[in-house]
Amino acid sequence: MLCRKSLSLLLLCLLLVVGGKVGYSQSDDRPKEHTIDSAMAISPDYMPVSVANLSGAFFMPLTYKPIDTTFFYTSEYDPLSRTSYILQTLGIYSQAHKSMVFDYTRDVGFSMITLPYPLYFKTQNDLHYYDVKGSFTDIAASFGLTTEQRIHVVHAQKIKRVEFNAELEGYNNSGRFLHQACNLFDLNAVVHYSTPKDIYGFIASYIINHAKYQENGGLSDHHSFIDRQTLFDTIVAVNPMSFAVYLNNAMSTINTHDAQWLHYVNFRTKGGRYFGTLTHTFQFKHAKSLFFDYNLNNDFYQNQYYIDTDTTRDTLQYYNIINTLQWSNFEPLERQSEQNYFFRIAGGIRHEYVHAAMPFYIGNNYTLFARTNIRLFSVWDLFGDIYYSFNNYNRGDALANLAATFAISRKTQHFIGLSANFYRVSPDYFYSYYIGNNSLWYLTWPKENAMKLGAYWTIFGYKLGFNYFLLNKYHYLDEHRWPAMADRDIHVLQFNLLAPVRIKNFSMDVNMSLQHATGSAVAVPLFAGKLRAAYHFRIFRNRLRIQIGTNLMYNTPYYADAYNPILHQFFHQENGKVGNYLYWDLDLTLQVSRLSFFVRGANLLDGILSYNYFTTPYYPMQVRNVAIGISWKFYD
Repeated sequence: MLCRKSLSLLLLCLLLVVGGKVGYSQSDDRPKEHTIDSAMAISPDYMPVSVANLSGAFFMPLTYKPIDTTFFYTSEYDPLSRTSYILQTLGIYSQAHKSMVFDYTRDVGFSMITLPYPLYFKTQNDLHYYDVKGSFTDIAASFGLTTEQRIHVVHAQKIKRVEFNAELEGYNNSGRFLHQACNLFDLNAVVHYSTPKDIYGFIASYIINHAKYQENGGLSDHHSFIDRQTLFDTIVAVNPMSFAVYLNNAMSTINTHDAQWLHYVNFRTKGGRYFGTLTHTFQFKHAKSLFFDYNLNNDFYQNQYYIDTDTTRDTLQYYNIINTLQWSNFEPLERQSEQNYFFRIAGGIRHEYVHAAMPFYIGNNYTLFARTNIRLFSVWDLFGDIYYSFNNYNRGDALANLAATFAISRKTQHFIGLSANFYRVSPDYFYSYYIGNNSLWYLTWPKENAMKLGAYWTIFGYKLGFNYFLLNKYHYLDEHRWPAMADRDIHVLQFNLLAPVRIKNFSMDVNMSLQHATGSAVAVPLFAGKLRAAYHFRIFRNRLRIQIGTNLMYNTPYYADAYNPILHQFFHQENGKVGNYLYWDLDLTLQVSRLSFFVRGANLLDGILSYNYFTTPYYPMQVRNVAIGISWKFYD
């Protein structure tokens, strides 16, 4: 019954999307509409600051977007709550998470292990670069009940030929269930300098991620949690801390460091003729994790011990030193061109040295690469890159990516596009060799082969996409938490819809996916959707803006992957399904100039519909809770 009602609600929202399409083109609530006020003067809410994503050593021309000065997204104060992501989580912010919408991507070079914190643990590809004339500062903080704190600070500064920006995020959460607290801190900074004639320049960046988690392993009897009577049947409030968990003492500490120095020389004649750019990038990455537990619970460890039956202290530590030398006919921080024709190419060689203490590995890897970006007849944009690796564990790895976009109208953001991605890669080294107190293996695997074909249509920010994945020799962790390889090819079909509706004072974002996988090793729900809607108005002579908003999330039942905190990995299971629960949040936001304040009530249907609010087996989502927050932007 709930399934039909929830799907009906989301289909109704889809009809609103289609019906609101014409209105969107008339009244778009994007920041550019707030630049001029009714007196035809610059609005005090306007902030002439744009931001672009950096892409590390394999840089591409930057595409800038203006800082969002609207307050539609203010209450989405944490990445897990944002409409653009549909995720399974461990119940509270800053912990491990995994997308319900399947995707397959692999980076170039050696990979020891892929940590499941993509929205919190920053990498060089997550760094931002701000185009600011003087300085820009954004400070945001939120507080929840019980103790749930987040702070986010951004500062960008330009002084003559030096540009600097830094971002800091911190999370402190005591959790609602037993032994669930977590503490997360990450800091990243970018500095750019170029000589007066722009002959030489450098970009230096540094990232630190530090996290400490109390690992409870989930509820040991989740059925007793789910099978409680609803609030309509009882007035007895149950303390979430009263439910037993698998691990009462386990702790995880993870630290990563990532420092990169990219410097370049532009070759120009005295007459100003440009002959390309030579770039050298040096990068140092270090990662260390520790899982510790005592008074070991045999229900979780299953009497499997290789070192000690009383205490578990599993460590994983390694570092990478990477040097990349390349030539290109465009500069590292060049803007995306508006010309009708251009031809960009880049190519070079990458060397990577890896030293791992546990599990033990020492190796060198070389990768040749070439990249291109071409625009033809003002409407066709073609992209391509190819990588091939030599030596040691990654010998014979190959990646190739192709994309073509046809611009029907750049003014209305009307595009159609096709893409193809091909991978022949070695699995994470963790799958081949691992030694711990409760897990021990030394295995040899063939290379993993994957193909992704995609097509999309977009206009005014609306995007309808189709993806097809073919996975051959796909590696995963099985129900015994051991590495495994699918014994047959896996096919995944996927339809995605992103729809930002703007009709006068009403705003709505819809994110939906329909998926089907032929192999159980890839766990995806048939349907997953997320919706945010809000209505705003002004009072007190238009000085105070008020927004009333709501968030909905729903997915059909499926065998979602479970989580193993010892290995920091999700693994396959078929003991129980999760889903068929409608998550509903409400929020109220107030804004005066660049200062915003919000209050948000989350999971308001807790106990009213059911207690089956799990996105990951054994890890309930937060019970009904309240959070408040503030955001303040400064521009000089």
